[in-house]
Amino acid sequence: MNKARNILLIHGWGARGGKLLKLSLELKKIGWKVLILKLPGFDLPPPKEAWSLDDYADFVLNKANSYFKSGDFFLFGHSFGGRIAVKLALGEPKRLKGMILCAAAGFSRASLAKRIVFSVLSKIGRIFLLYPPLAKLFRKIIYGVAREHDYEKTTGVMREVFKKVVSENLKKIVPRIKVPSLILWGREDRMTPVSAAYFLQKALPKSKLVVFDNEGHRLPYERPVELATEIEKWFLTLV
Repeated sequence: MNKARNILLIHGWGARGGKLLKLSLELKKIGWKVLILKLPGFDLPPPKEAWSLDDYADFVLNKANSYFKSGDFFLFGHSFGGRIAVKLALGEPKRLKGMILCAAAGFSRASLAKRIVFSVLSKIGRIFLLYPPLAKLFRKIIYGVAREHDYEKTTGVMREVFKKVVSENLKKIVPRIKVPSLILWGREDRMTPVSAAYFLQKALPKSKLVVFDNEGHRLPYERPVELATEIEKWFLTLV
């Protein structure tokens, strides 16, 4: 394997690239070349049409190819960024040498209910919007069943993006991913329960799991030194 320490960092839903700055700095200290990605709808203006995870994966791959040129690279995805990383890794781009999933969204038991709810929402939601009283009641029901407050915060095209993202079932495609994977998780994570980490460990054929006690969904913000250390240790087992 190429020994180049190139890595692209993708943040979670509702966040911005700056949230991963501390992790970026720690990785740079130990010799990594880091790109913190700016995503449409977050640091960048929203896309003109509702993007799917495939659209975001294509965007990320193009940015990686442009920034790292012909060099191999690794992909770090936190929460929503983990969804993108999985879709990109499924395509097995030649220069992607591994992915790091940190509290990746979309793999807990609750994700099934969310997929069903938002699949229905994407099909009939506009009908309810024609009747404001029903729309308000409908939204309350949706938030209660899906326990998804990020949707409530979205507007415009990003609300449609959110529906597409949450409606997609990633569990069935994970076993098809061939690239080595490092799974980093907080044991106390309530947004993406640690049970999802154990699912990924079993489903991904070339994976390593590291669980951090007394940590939750903010793991990359609160433990950047430890995460950088684990990424480096894992990288050294691959070269």
